[in-house]
Amino acid sequence: MEPKQVNHSASCSCLAKNRLHVKHLLFFSILLFANFHSLHAQRIWEVRKGCIRSQGNLGGGYLFAQKKISGYLNGEMEVFLDDRFAYTGAVCFSFLTIKKNETGIKVNHAVFSGANYHFLKPSRWDPYVGLTPGIGLLRATYQQGDALKSTSYSVAPLLSAQVGCNFYVMSFLHFFVKAQFVTGQMFGTLPSPQRIDEMKFMGGMGWNLRIWKPKVTDVWKSKEKKS
Repeated sequence: MEPKQVNHSASCSCLAKNRLHVKHLLFFSILLFANFHSLHAQRIWEVRKGCIRSQGNLGGGYLFAQKKISGYLNGEMEVFLDDRFAYTGAVCFSFLTIKKNETGIKVNHAVFSGANYHFLKPSRWDPYVGLTPGIGLLRATYQQGDALKSTSYSVAPLLSAQVGCNFYVMSFLHFFVKAQFVTGQMFGTLPSPQRIDEMKFMGGMGWNLRIWKPKVTDVWKSKEKKS
């Protein structure tokens, strides 16, 4: 009889521990849900600071020097450090530049990084301008006698300015349009330097998410003037 009593007490102790663990799990789940709810209580069109905005899309461009239309796969992310200023970074992969038997820029990949200025107070409409210098990974084809030759991959510094507008549909969804002017020059093994001035256009649907809750003092300055 004694061993059975010991087993019964052990099982009761184990059950009590399991109940305690369940209570702790429920408590932390409630705290997590409350924190998640508080983060999303302030929508991006109310307070931009603390939000990220990202998108992936297909875009087009026009290379002025070779007078050709180009195609790109773009990925971009923006982190709002303030209601007006945001850090932004983008990656562009080219997939449509020139035909096999043509000369000019064959590969035009690029990485950009810079800042955007959002000049209106937070609302569903969000126009902005930005400066985003970058680095290009380039390859070109050129004519040498009767042969068509390709250069090796080369890196070129790029200067870029952009203007765009977002429209926030939901707390996690937005539509966007953007135009970006890029200027630079490719050297490499080309007989003469090749200009890579280009105007890019893109638009589509993107995602936005709040990653931290701003302080009470982090308000739009125009609101402080009104109050």
